Amino acid sequence: MAKDQGIVQTAMRRRASMTSPKGAGGAVDAPAKKRVGPVQFLREVRAEARKVTWTSWKETWITSVMVGIMVVMTALFFFGIDWVMGLGISGVLKLANAG
Repeated sequence: MAKDQGIVQTAMRRRASMTSPKGAGGAVDAPAKKRVGPVQFLREVRAEARKVTWTSWKETWITSVMVGIMVVMTALFFFGIDWVMGLGISGVLKLANAG
């Protein structure tokens, strides 16, 4: 189904590029945005920053502890795999040198 949708969308893009005023270019320029001064920009940034929700210290602490636990578990896992593979390779090399 996804392949069919891709074909349809490609065909629609081809038709749109043929009928667009710029010809083969396809895209029509978007209207230019009004420029704002630095003071207005800082006001807008401050307004957006007020919308941000921050995690609590408790949630941050719990998440950090969980990450630490996962790092230790992953390190132990790879240490064990490395140790087992090292034993296997050294055993194979001992057999090869003995013969």
